[in-house]
Amino acid sequence: MQDLKNLEQLLSQGEITRREFLTRVSALGLMATVSPAFLTTTARAATPKKGGRFKLGVGGGATTDTIDPGTLSTTAPQMVHMQVRNCLTELNHEYKPIPELAESWDSSPDASKWTFKLRKGVEFHNGKTMDAEDVVFSINYHRGEQSKSSGKGLVDPIKDIKIDDKYTVVFELEGGNADFPFIMSDYHLTIVPAGTTNFEDGMGTGAYKLVSWEPGVRALTQKNPNYWKEGRGHFDEVETVNIGDVSARVNALRTGQIDAMNRCETKTFNLLEKTPGIKPINLTGTTHYTIPMLCDVPPYDNNDVRLGLKYAIDRKMLVKTILRGYGAVSNDHPISPLQRYFASELPQRTYDPDKANFDLDGLRCPERWWFV
Repeated sequence: MQDLKNLEQLLSQGEITRREFLTRVSALGLMATVSPAFLTTTARAATPKKGGRFKLGVGGGATTDTIDPGTLSTTAPQMVHMQVRNCLTELNHEYKPIPELAESWDSSPDASKWTFKLRKGVEFHNGKTMDAEDVVFSINYHRGEQSKSSGKGLVDPIKDIKIDDKYTVVFELEGGNADFPFIMSDYHLTIVPAGTTNFEDGMGTGAYKLVSWEPGVRALTQKNPNYWKEGRGHFDEVETVNIGDVSARVNALRTGQIDAMNRCETKTFNLLEKTPGIKPINLTGTTHYTIPMLCDVPPYDNNDVRLGLKYAIDRKMLVKTILRGYGAVSNDHPISPLQRYFASELPQRTYDPDKANFDLDGLRCPERWWFV
């Protein structure tokens, strides 16, 4: 085991390659797989190794999957989609919007008019140079009464889109929105060539070109030699394999059939943490669980009822038993600690049956409320 730890240290320091690591581990009579995506902070900071085929095992795929930006639904097609396409903006490690296909942007004082300057010299996979017409077409694809796009709600506040020049697009909104650059990073709002009708060919400006796409089974992409973004697209190829069963994904990872996987089970995550050669990543996300209430319908139109329910739920126990500790207690607002407007100063409501009963006691509700 000490030899294995020494090898892991050499790998994390970038002194040996992944292939050398696996070769030496095999010589020790062990089997492990390590992906650059699962390395420690030290390893990620090292000079990336380029080339080879990266194999990604994902759940959540179906034969009805599509990489049409307007109808993306599950994780598998989303991953393929983002290999081949880009947005005007992207989010950095601090969850803040930064330029991607847009070079810069500015707004009117009331944030109702946004002007985006596009990056020049960016080519689609077919060699066409990206310009303002492509941006207007791509965003308008999600707009309008007849649009069936899942991203329609994001762009409905756009009143008009105008081309100022070949590399400048102006968005006029119904009202002010300081987060408009953030919205432009949504995975639905990728940029495709103007006039696109067949979205399944994967045409885009992304780091990889689509070679083959079999929905619900696998996809293969190949490095875009003309990719414009430095420090991205290190692999020669990326193979995305649909493996619906989580146990099968874990076995594929352990045996080296894939280099990375998504959707680990919370009940086995701690075992993966103890598995030599596998580096699980546990990050704060933005998914949250709620108890929706119609606040204009009795008894939920009464704030005391809503407040009583907040005190009646043992949130820590839910995190412990249902999420097995891989989560955090929320605080009655849907903003994650990862996001910029998280209200960290709010006092946390805790489980308190006495307060719950006090708030609900004596109300003329259809039935008596008691929590024990």
